[in-house]
Amino acid sequence: MTDKSAEIARKSAYKLAVCQLAVAGVIALAFFLAADLVAAKSAFKGGLVAAIANFVFALLAFRVNAAEHPELARLALLRGHSVKMILIVVLCALVLQQPDNVAAAFTVGFTMTLLAQWSATFFFKH
Repeated sequence: MTDKSAEIARKSAYKLAVCQLAVAGVIALAFFLAADLVAAKSAFKGGLVAAIANFVFALLAFRVNAAEHPELARLALLRGHSVKMILIVVLCALVLQQPDNVAAAFTVGFTMTLLAQWSATFFFKH
């Protein structure tokens, strides 16, 4: 992977995090129209948990150029994934402890935002 292709991959990862925020916003709007403001906030918080965790992963995983330092890149990916999983658990615990939270809307927001991540391969081709 050259420096240019590494930069493209890094930018694609950041774009994905921004797209996840947009998906979270659309889901929150749908909950606002279908239910109420509390459900919309909960759905947005679920999407925000997924987007923040993915952004932190992108920051940690794409620090190292894999062409120059393949072992460091592998370790960066592992570290990024570990931090992402821990961050998801901590953020979910913090949000679900809030008294004005709708757990079903939170779960839908989180799940739909993660599904948006899985569909990224169709939209971010190099």
